[in-house]
Amino acid sequence: MYWPFFRSKQEEMIALKELGSHLGSNLVVPIIKPHDATSRVEGQISRVLQAGLRTALIVNTNEGSPVPSIAQIMAMENNLTNAYPNQIFPTLEVRPGITAADVSGFLNTYSGRTQVFVHRAHTLNAAIFPSSDAIHIFESHKVSPHFISSFSASRRVILRDGFKKQSVNGDYPSVSYFDDLAYSYCAHGYDGFGDFSAIGDVPYNKGGGQPSHVALHLTEPNQNNTFHCRHFVSAVPPATTDVQTKYFDALAQLIGHTGSPGVGPFSTLGVSDYCKNHGAGTFPGLGSPKRWSTKHHIQLVHSVLTASFAVPWI
Repeated sequence: MYWPFFRSKQEEMIALKELGSHLGSNLVVPIIKPHDATSRVEGQISRVLQAGLRTALIVNTNEGSPVPSIAQIMAMENNLTNAYPNQIFPTLEVRPGITAADVSGFLNTYSGRTQVFVHRAHTLNAAIFPSSDAIHIFESHKVSPHFISSFSASRRVILRDGFKKQSVNGDYPSVSYFDDLAYSYCAHGYDGFGDFSAIGDVPYNKGGGQPSHVALHLTEPNQNNTFHCRHFVSAVPPATTDVQTKYFDALAQLIGHTGSPGVGPFSTLGVSDYCKNHGAGTFPGLGSPKRWSTKHHIQLVHSVLTASFAVPWI
């Protein structure tokens, strides 16, 4: 099974909403870390659930401006669970600063529910967590192999960031290695895997200024059962060119690679969105491309899982 990790950014939530009804299985369970507990964010997550997806909702977020309280997120989780029974798995992100008392409180609050733990760079004792009847997600290289082995009776998922984020868009190479987990997670002893899509593990922020380059990103299968990520970076002069022109320059490169309509691994809804935009010739802003690349990546991973006859276990 595939457990991609998302913040509750608008384009990510729209991507999940638009893609959910097209997956046709329960193989994809997005992890959502909210940055807000407003009715707007609750509505966005509601539409993801309405599309048929199930989600692992982190109730103890530490992101946002301001950061919502755990009580606010728990209230949102309760509203969503009442509206969409059995579609939300309450989730605790176990990171530095989380205590044994926090874990105990979470266990008591969600007793009788399928509980999910995302283990991220902490040193808590394995004995305080349920060793069975829970789902444990381990960020790669952030907890010890010995700690992971303590949960052999539980479903175990490995989380790894395959996206090689650069500090500025102009530094992206034309292609970079992404990951092989879609093909190898079982061989590594896991029941599922997760990543941060073609976005990377980027904490929530309110956005920045105008980019020197526009970079569009698409994952694709490569030889030896691996994924690569293609980076289509605008080549027009960065200092004197407007962002719209930079975008269309990068988009032309992308379409030249995928074809229009996209073929093979690029016959996805996300690439179709890019193709439609190329045909229309309208500048969509820089948020929509993140949505389209996310849709492409999730659908591509889902196709690999279905081709390997993977079945949902929850």
